[in-house]
Amino acid sequence: MPNIEKRGKRSFRLTVEVGTPGKRKVERKTIRVEDSSLLKTTKKLREYLEAEWYTFKNEIEAGLYIKPQLRTFRMFLNDWEEKYGVKSLDESTLETYDYIVNKEILEFFGDMELEKVQPIHILNFLDDYTKNNPDASSSSVHARYRILRDIFGKAADWKLINENPVAAIKRPKVTYKEYDIYNEEEIKSIFKLLDQEASLHHRVAIKFAFTGGFRRGELLAIDENDLIFNTNEVRVDESLQYTKKYGYRFKPPKSKSYRTITLPAEVMKEASLLLKEVKKNKLMLGELWKGCPEDKDKLLLFSGDRGKPLYPTSLNTWWDRFVKRHDIKKIRLHDMRHTHATMLINQIGKIPGFNIKSVSQRLGHANVKTTLETYTHAFKEADTLVADAISNLLRAK
Repeated sequence: MPNIEKRGKRSFRLTVEVGTPGKRKVERKTIRVEDSSLLKTTKKLREYLEAEWYTFKNEIEAGLYIKPQLRTFRMFLNDWEEKYGVKSLDESTLETYDYIVNKEILEFFGDMELEKVQPIHILNFLDDYTKNNPDASSSSVHARYRILRDIFGKAADWKLINENPVAAIKRPKVTYKEYDIYNEEEIKSIFKLLDQEASLHHRVAIKFAFTGGFRRGELLAIDENDLIFNTNEVRVDESLQYTKKYGYRFKPPKSKSYRTITLPAEVMKEASLLLKEVKKNKLMLGELWKGCPEDKDKLLLFSGDRGKPLYPTSLNTWWDRFVKRHDIKKIRLHDMRHTHATMLINQIGKIPGFNIKSVSQRLGHANVKTTLETYTHAFKEADTLVADAISNLLRAK
């Protein structure tokens, strides 16, 4: 008969004896019943507990049961990555997880017994990280919180621990840092310098970044089939990712933000010239042409040596050298997207039918809320301009 003992309102201890006479082995395991409906009916509760007891007994007899107190965070991490991480997380996300876990989290939690990790330990880890990294952004703190929540959440789902200790900790608030952008006069000056000295390849790439607001991965994934020259449109249907483990991969854009963006005619004209250059280069190289790992015939607009995808940071490196050489205010490549977004926001109300939803869709945000949270500063400036315009109107009256 199953040996089941009630320990609390929702907790029960299962006791199993296995082995031969004289070599009996006793194992105990405490489980928590989360489903409140089971507690209302004695029959259903008994059936549930007996099923858990027999599962527990079979694990012991098969040698598959590991006592929770013997399972360290480090031991569980291997199961988590193999059974969940590799199967469920994006490759680049998993690479980020691995980096943070191996560099910081394992040092703190590695040898701790899984079931003994308490909310206070999570708080201590996050506090230590903040103290040791005073310049860390709020998103960095949140990233560590999220990783721990995901890992311990799976341990709770798989009933290796009674509850997720991270669930008791309030999610760290993410505050978006103010970003640097260029105004229209600065952009005109930069475009003039690009026309004077930059190669066609870099000239078009930077102009695309400013006028299309592409994410870096989206920019580097643009191929011949994405360019619609008769309407001056660019289709965003992929994003280029690079990880040490898998190399270059083409993935759906962030939040699956498939969209088509219209660019200025003069920029698309230069893109047409660049595409002709790429095609000519492929023809000249012949068998030496490498192309993309997954598709040799895929013709990228911004390709590297012999048609191969560009390394993700290559454009950043070129841009840093360009602004330094010309003593231009330095902004990140991603800030070109912010510059583009701010220019869009300033057009709200000036172009009929153009609104915040239009901005959000062009940027490829998951929803309007993301746009509002990310570009709060730009909206405040635009709001001030509106107030000034109303004030001038009242004075005129």
